[in-house]
Amino acid sequence: MIENLLIRQAAFQDIDFIIETIIEADKGGTSVISACNILNISEEEYKSILKNILEENIEGQEYSLSGFLIAEINGVQVGALGSWVEGAVGVSSYILYSNILLNYLKREKIQEVLSNFKITKEVSFKREVGAIQFEYGYVKEEYRRKGIYTRLMTESIKKHYNNNKSIPKTQGICFQKNFKSVNAAEKLGFKIAEIKFSDKEEIKKIFPYTEKVLLEMDKKRMNEIYNF
Repeated sequence: MIENLLIRQAAFQDIDFIIETIIEADKGGTSVISACNILNISEEEYKSILKNILEENIEGQEYSLSGFLIAEINGVQVGALGSWVEGAVGVSSYILYSNILLNYLKREKIQEVLSNFKITKEVSFKREVGAIQFEYGYVKEEYRRKGIYTRLMTESIKKHYNNNKSIPKTQGICFQKNFKSVNAAEKLGFKIAEIKFSDKEEIKKIFPYTEKVLLEMDKKRMNEIYNF
């Protein structure tokens, strides 16, 4: 256990670190930022869009500021994790996410981006309404292997489960070859529920890997974590 580790709700002063979290999590240990490929924009353009979206704090999707928890040691941000409850705001996260991003794109890029959305659906999973969703987790390199990411996952589950004990499960999606994320999730009690693969060249141009996994934690394990 790390001394002086604080897990807290993200605030406006954390936006730059959350942007770093989103980008590093998207890379998954590679140099590829999938979102930039999907949107056909540079990393700097993506950062600018993320800043605007996070400042808006639209709940119910992966770019919501209030959905992030921050891991902090002696006032220094060392990790973060985003989460939300799917459908809690009455609209699917995919619809919110798509519409928010399209709103920030130049008109001439929209058709190409919509085509890219269709391509990525081949390795996409349906998020279960009412389930906790994990997206974009990151811990700085020098603070890894100290249990910080596990604490972020645990506190995120407690945060949502405390508000609604009827939540049926927790889900997370990542690349199968992102072994660190998969292993951390499995150690906490997640199981691989489904794997999707594509060998299409269009997929290879967008993502660093062609296999994604859907990880799930059942209600029994969530209860154990909540009552620990």
